[in-house]
Amino acid sequence: MLAEFITTHRTGIIARCEEKAHARLVAAHSNVQLDNCVPMFLDQLVAELHRDTPMRNAAILQSAVQHGHNLLAQGFTVSQVVHEYGDICQAVTELAVEGNAQISTDDFRRLNRCLDDAIAGAVTEYGRVRDDTISRRADAEDQHFVVLTTNLRTAIHMARVALDVIKTGSVGISGSTSSVLDTSLTAAHALVDTLLDELSAKDKATRTT
Repeated sequence: MLAEFITTHRTGIIARCEEKAHARLVAAHSNVQLDNCVPMFLDQLVAELHRDTPMRNAAILQSAVQHGHNLLAQGFTVSQVVHEYGDICQAVTELAVEGNAQISTDDFRRLNRCLDDAIAGAVTEYGRVRDDTISRRADAEDQHFVVLTTNLRTAIHMARVALDVIKTGSVGISGSTSSVLDTSLTAAHALVDTLLDELSAKDKATRTT
């Protein structure tokens, strides 16, 4: 079972994830220390795998939300969130192949679902905090349009991130990350309509004065 495999190889999985993260930081010439989410995620994943009935894990989602918040505070880009959780899947898969471990399709499906939930939660929180930060910096006079354009930019950005994750094949098309994509595109469409309507109204008001 995957739970036993992860428990046995926990140290090796964490070490591989740290190596991959360190390589990215070196490539980016960054000395910032990562808020390492890997040990906690593995413990939460093992607990989830021991459940008789698969379900959405609130602990994984809550930890991922905090992780996305912490990464933004440290100056990381949203892609770092995706890379860290992707490292976990890659490390588990590599060790399983190297050790000829027999892991069921159902267990891998549950792993991917948990990763999907974590990525979606972290990315969504990252976008929310980013919006709040930019909006607070805006001048009061332009606050309304700054908020609208900031939200539009974030919605488009989040849609692109979610699509990139889906294209890697590490999460399914019908999971939580897919929901982020759908929600972001719907929000972007609504924001564009709002901006066009308000700009049109503003133009009409200018013409009549």
